[in-house]
Amino acid sequence: MSNLASLIKYFRGGAAEDEKEIRGEVFVPPGNMEDLLSFDFHSNVILLGNKGVGKSIFVNVIHEAYLKNKELSVLITPDDLECDPILERKTLSDKKAVAYAQMLKAIACIIGAHSNRNEVAISEEMVSLQKLAINEGYSKADLISKFSSLLAKATPYCGEIAQSLLEQQNSIMNVNKLTETVENYLSNKGKNLWLLLDDIDAAVAKDSKDGFDYGACWAIVSAAIELSQDIPNLRCLVSVRSDIWHVMTRVQRHGQERKDKLGFVHELKFSEDELRKIFNRRIQLAVNDASSTHGVYTFFKNVQVLLPGETVNRRTWDQWLSKISRNRPRDLVKAVQMLISDAKKEKKDFIGDDNAHAILLGFGKERIENIVDEYDKMCPQINEIVNDLTAKNTYTFIELMELLEKAPARRKTQLDGVPMQQTKEDAIKLLRILHMACFINPRLEGDGDDAEYKHFNFHDYPDLIDFTKLNDLQRYKWQVHPAFHTYSHDIRQKKKNLSTL
Repeated sequence: MSNLASLIKYFRGGAAEDEKEIRGEVFVPPGNMEDLLSFDFHSNVILLGNKGVGKSIFVNVIHEAYLKNKELSVLITPDDLECDPILERKTLSDKKAVAYAQMLKAIACIIGAHSNRNEVAISEEMVSLQKLAINEGYSKADLISKFSSLLAKATPYCGEIAQSLLEQQNSIMNVNKLTETVENYLSNKGKNLWLLLDDIDAAVAKDSKDGFDYGACWAIVSAAIELSQDIPNLRCLVSVRSDIWHVMTRVQRHGQERKDKLGFVHELKFSEDELRKIFNRRIQLAVNDASSTHGVYTFFKNVQVLLPGETVNRRTWDQWLSKISRNRPRDLVKAVQMLISDAKKEKKDFIGDDNAHAILLGFGKERIENIVDEYDKMCPQINEIVNDLTAKNTYTFIELMELLEKAPARRKTQLDGVPMQQTKEDAIKLLRILHMACFINPRLEGDGDDAEYKHFNFHDYPDLIDFTKLNDLQRYKWQVHPAFHTYSHDIRQKKKNLSTL
């Protein structure tokens, strides 16, 4: 059997559920791990991150680590919320009230479902709480009172409930740095109830029919924060996409009235060096699984890959893959999957340069599809605008503005449901979206081999692109991300072929 089977085992999916059995092994804690788990001064933490950066894996592993430590942890995902009743409410306060009740109901149901009724007599109170949660005229004070009584009876049995949850998930918790960090963090603290909300923005996007409802998203986030303030010993971690958070708080101005009540807001992000660590960790696990002593040669013909379009320039596989992955672990995993599939298609036991070159067009197309899937709620014309920028790989600011200013007239471009105008201000708004999507990034001219690849990514510089900084923006070169260079070349070739017909 080919050694590629071991590689497949440790590059299975990239999403939390796909990698359920191995995520405890493959997870590499980010550099700001301590910050992400800091509840010393606040009862809530907002976890931001781009789509594909690993928020769900992070939250799931945190959840499993808490359960393993006999903490009572509740993980709420889009499947646990009914967004239609939230979206239907007219005012933000009404939206938040519905979200608040739903989350209390979810916590109560999970406690009730995994408690021994002979030990924890909560079934009557749980039914009462659920009735209150769906009753529009409920009293918040009554709701908290009911839940506090329920929680008090469940708390002595946190260990049994946690074990029940862990067994139901059939989780394979391998000891890793994350588990150790969580255990160290909790070792000197009393027991807490942990409320973890993951992918909530996806729930709103799925149910919203008239563009993304930032108000509904903020209502869910705000309700979770309020829960953590209302219930003693409840600690809340909410994951939200960085782009959604940016527009929701900076553009739509939600939450401005309660900035002082927000806990810490931290970004889950991985540098190229950290992506290399993720790749090398998985490779080492795969090497061990294959009982090999040949390291990277177990799966790859050479330690380095010949860069596409080059004749002599080579990079190590971890350098090249981290470069094209746009700081997203999921992109890294997907690229390796495509390398494996191409090698298997060619009936080869080892991955080589030809496989790397062969996947780039498909890899770029899939990343474009990801951008469209992620941003079409904000800008339904995002695909066409991206294709407008495939004429070159690098632009001056003036060239870029000329193209983006024409976009509204060419296809009735909208942003957040508002028709755009042929102005520099609206062109900057489009550029901000493209920067969020990591399709195009500014860079400064410099000396040295790495100057061309020094991008100012959105996750490091979220406020870089703004109309008030128009003069500053002119000093940058604007480069389409290397992940899309082959895609752009393909689009240019197709346009050229059409023009000769």
